Amino acid sequence: MRNEKLPTIMTPLLRIIALALFGLSLMACATTATKPKQVWYQQDTLDSTMRADLAACKSDTTDPEMIDSCMRTRGYLLIPQPQAELLIVRSLQEEGLSDDEIVTQLQWNERKVRRYLDEDYELPRTASLGRQPVEISTRIGKPAVRPLIADLKDNDPLVRSNAVKALGAIKDPRAVEPLIAVLNDMDPLIQRQTVKALGRINDLRAVEPLIGVLENREKKPHVRMSAAEALGRIGDSRAVESLVAALDDPYWDVRAHAVEALGRIGDPRAVEPLIATLKDQDATVRGNAVDGLAKINDPRVLEGLSAALTDKSKTVRKKAARALAVIAGEDFGER
Repeated sequence: MRNEKLPTIMTPLLRIIALALFGLSLMACATTATKPKQVWYQQDTLDSTMRADLAACKSDTTDPEMIDSCMRTRGYLLIPQPQAELLIVRSLQEEGLSDDEIVTQLQWNERKVRRYLDEDYELPRTASLGRQPVEISTRIGKPAVRPLIADLKDNDPLVRSNAVKALGAIKDPRAVEPLIAVLNDMDPLIQRQTVKALGRINDLRAVEPLIGVLENREKKPHVRMSAAEALGRIGDSRAVESLVAALDDPYWDVRAHAVEALGRIGDPRAVEPLIATLKDQDATVRGNAVDGLAKINDPRVLEGLSAALTDKSKTVRKKAARALAVIAGEDFGER
């Protein structure tokens, strides 16, 4: 009885399977015949997956090479998302580079780059390097600069923030003017990141705008603090007067970074103001003043450093003693 019913039950099922397979074959033929324009889908899903993988790789190490190796074991190459790869290729095409020049500049898998160049892929409207982790844009380097500059005007603060940080890490001079425009971003955190980025790029065009940030008391203290630090990195003497004025800032961290910047610049005009700063109420500021004086080639620093030997802070006293010991073995005229 059981064997007689089995074919009766299976026959309708087999017919359904056969019809389904026939339908799939027709769809495959239609797809092959029409070859619709290819579009990269599910960017948000790719973003979340990529970020999860990157977080897992960064959980055990901070070494960029180890992180990169970990990402590669998870199936990623130079850029995890194809949208970003396509965005870079399209950007270089808009700059007028030939296909061969693009292949040479990117140094990716040549077959992959040629495919982006030859196939009619449609760039997603939401494609953005600013939506990638900063480490990825940084590894791309100079070819990423143009798309990152475009991301500085994005409505999403995360995109603008990532773009600013990546441009600061790449250090391409093309980013200076666009970053200067971002100094007035509505988000104070992005303002600070922009100041830091300009300091890393170390371009003289940024000096006057950074001075403006330092002198603007309406800016958040951490933004002005970073402006002082950036001016010290650049080391241009035009910043001395503004940095000296910042020694009276009501926030100790602004004063501390201004003192440090004056020491890095090493302009003799800073000697007397730094000596006066040895009486600051904050020990960190006084310690930075000692370090700053020790870097300036001027005999007047001896007066300040000697006075610092009696500072109430043990750390400041040690710094002063160390600085005087170094100076004692040197002739100021030969420093």
